[in-house]
Amino acid sequence: MSHGFEDQTGHRLSVLESLELKINPGDSVAIVGPSGSGKSTLLSLLAGLDVPGSGDILFNGETFSGLTEDQRASIRRGRIGFVFQSFQLLQGLTALENVMLPLELMGLSVNESKQRSTSWLDRVGLEARIHHRPRMLSGGEQQRVAVARAFVNEPALLFADEPTGNLDRKTGESITELLFKLNRETGTTLILVTHDERLADQCRRILHLEDGQLNEVAG
Repeated sequence: MSHGFEDQTGHRLSVLESLELKINPGDSVAIVGPSGSGKSTLLSLLAGLDVPGSGDILFNGETFSGLTEDQRASIRRGRIGFVFQSFQLLQGLTALENVMLPLELMGLSVNESKQRSTSWLDRVGLEARIHHRPRMLSGGEQQRVAVARAFVNEPALLFADEPTGNLDRKTGESITELLFKLNRETGTTLILVTHDERLADQCRRILHLEDGQLNEVAG
């Protein structure tokens, strides 16, 4: 797989060059590397938010990057979860409503969505905060809501882009512990983009991206 883009002068800039990567179900994988190396670009490609300039991406043995945007979006809704550095919560909704949203987009009833979302908020330790809006929650609590939202549709694959980047060390360690606990308990494959060495070291595999090349770091 390769990927790049054209600059303002029309010259093509290559971001990723001839990458080959296989991730097994249940894996925990950290993608590390210097700023500007293409980590977030790689995550976008793996998640089907973008398509590679050449090559293909397979999901469960079937082509993913060759699908239409609507088809990829349908797979993301049912099989893939996301946790972002900036939480990406809707400020006008309560914690419960934020977690319910992906289930309602999948077509689940309000009652079932509420039951599952309440259960997941309880699982991440926010049972007493379900009716609070994001502005009434701390950064760590908001990230816990985001984690519950990511796991509520029982995804096969979860992407986390700098999930502790906006948190202090103690809170970040708490979120890290939660992510890996849920990874073990649910079997969801976890792919992290991070600058945090402590976070990367807890993954089973570490992949270093630099100068368009991806290399596995020996454990």
